[in-house]
Amino acid sequence: MSNNFTLKLHLKSLFRNIIWLTVAVVVSLIFINVNYAQDTTKSLAFKDNHPFIEAPYFYRPDLGYQIWQQFKLTREANSGDVLAQHELGLRYLLGEGVPADTSKAVYWIRKAAEQNLASAKYNYAILLINGWGVEWNPFQAFKYFREAAKAGMIQAQYVVGILYTDNLIVKRDMNYAYYWVRKSSGEGYEPAKGIVNQIKSKISTSVVDSITAIEDKKSDTDSTVPEGEDNKNLSSPVGLVFIDFNSANDTVTSVTDSMLINDLRLADIDSINIKMQLDSVKYLEGLTSPDNLVMLTQLASSGSPEAQTILGRLHELGISFIANKITAAAYYFQALRNDSPKASFLLWKLSKMRGFIKSVQELAQKNNPKAMFVWYGLNSVHYDNQIAMSDGINLLHNAGKQNYIPALIELGLNYYTGRFTDKNTEMGLSYWHKAESLGSLEAKVRIMSSTIYDHSIGENLSFLVKELLEASEKGSLLALVTLAHCYENGIGTAKSKSKCVEYYRDAAQRGSQYAYRELKRLYDEIRPPDPEFMLN
Repeated sequence: MSNNFTLKLHLKSLFRNIIWLTVAVVVSLIFINVNYAQDTTKSLAFKDNHPFIEAPYFYRPDLGYQIWQQFKLTREANSGDVLAQHELGLRYLLGEGVPADTSKAVYWIRKAAEQNLASAKYNYAILLINGWGVEWNPFQAFKYFREAAKAGMIQAQYVVGILYTDNLIVKRDMNYAYYWVRKSSGEGYEPAKGIVNQIKSKISTSVVDSITAIEDKKSDTDSTVPEGEDNKNLSSPVGLVFIDFNSANDTVTSVTDSMLINDLRLADIDSINIKMQLDSVKYLEGLTSPDNLVMLTQLASSGSPEAQTILGRLHELGISFIANKITAAAYYFQALRNDSPKASFLLWKLSKMRGFIKSVQELAQKNNPKAMFVWYGLNSVHYDNQIAMSDGINLLHNAGKQNYIPALIELGLNYYTGRFTDKNTEMGLSYWHKAESLGSLEAKVRIMSSTIYDHSIGENLSFLVKELLEASEKGSLLALVTLAHCYENGIGTAKSKSKCVEYYRDAAQRGSQYAYRELKRLYDEIRPPDPEFMLN
C-alpha cells in the first residue's frame, strides 16, 4: 500500500489535573468533526452542553496565566505580553471565564503568533487549516506549523512530518517526513514514536542524512521555544496510521487483525470506539460479544466498509460463526464496493484458494443468492473470468429476485450509473427503494445521495442533510462524500469550504479514492504560485 497518513481527533476531558494542566492540540485536531455552523461570535471549539469534553486540545504553555483574574490577563495582553495574549485567545476559544468568541480568539492567538510564540503559531495554524474564524488556508497553516517545528515544538514537528506524506499541501517527500517525525519521536512525543519506524522503511538514509545536516544547521540560528513552553509535558491519546487514498492500484500484502480494528477505530463512528472498547482490543476475538456483533451488523447495513470487512474476516476464519468463505466473500465484495482496499485484497486471496471458485459456482447453480452474488462480484472485478458479464448480470438478477439485499443494491448501482447495463436511473432507484424497504440503510443513503446530486436549483434539501449526518454517524462512507458535496455547493446547508474539506478528508482516510481526488481539487483551487507548494 502506498503510504499516506491522515488525522483523526479523539477528545478527552480538558481538565484532568488542574495543577499540572497541559492542553495539546495534536495534528489529528486538523480534521475534527464540528457539528454546528460557523458563528463568528461564538467559539467553534465550544458546545453549551459539554463545553469541556467536546473542546479540542490546544497547547497551553504556562499554568500561571490560567489562575490570573480576567481583567489582569486582558490588561497584560493589551500591553503586549505574548503569553497573556495567547492565553486570552485560548480562553475566548474555549469559553473559559468569558463568552466563547471565535473572532476574538483568532485575534489574540494571531497577535501572539506574530510575536513568534511557537505554541501560538501552532494553534493559529490549527485555526487556519480548519477554517475556524479565518478563511481556510492549509498553505499558510503549513508555514506556521513549520516555524513552530523549527523552534523546537515537538507537536509541530510531528505535524510537519505528516503533511509531507499526503501530497496535498506540499509534494510527498518521505525523507523530509522521516526527518521531522524522528525529531519529534526523539524528544519523546508518543504519536511520533508510533509511526517513525513505519516511515523509515520508505526513506533513503543518505538523503535523510543530508537533510539532517542542512536543517539542523538552520535550527541553530532559529529561535527556540520561549520560556514557559514545556513540550515534554505533553501527551496525545492518538497516533497515525497508513492510509492509501492516492493509488488506484492496491498493493496490500497482508491484512492483520490490528489493521482491521484500527480502521474501525479511525472511522470514528459515533460512540462505537467507546462501546466496543476498541483502544484495548488487539484481536478480532475481542469484538465478538453479542452486543458487538449486533453493532457490527448494523454498521455493515449502513455501508461501513470497515464493519463489512471485519464481518467477512470473522466468517472466513470461523470466529463466532461457522466458517463460511462464501459469506466472507459476500461481505468483502460489499466492502470493496464501499472503497475498502483491504477487502479487495482479502477477496482476491479467497479467489486464489484451491477449490473456492468451484464451490461458489456449484452453490450458485443451486440458485443460492449469496453464491450468485459472489460469482457476479468475482467476475466484475476480474478475479474470475469464466463467464461473460451478461451472465454475471443474470446471476445478480436471480439473487435480487430472492430479495438478497446486497444484490439489490448492486443492481441499483449498475442501472443508475450504466455500468454493465444500459443506464436507467429509474430502474436503479427502484432497486434501491426495494432494498430500503427490506431494511437497508445503505440503500437509503444511495437514494438520498442521488437526490442531492440530481437536485433542482433552489430546492430545499435541508432535511436530507440532517438524515445524511445521522447516516454518517452510523458508518456510511457515502454519506460523508455526499455531505462534502452539500457543503461545497450550499445544498441544504450554508456553503462551507472547511466543512467540505473535513468530510472529504474523513472519507479519504477511510479509503475513498473519489474523496481524495475531490480533496486534491479543493487544495489546487487555492494553491499559491509558490514553488514550495507545487506538486509536480
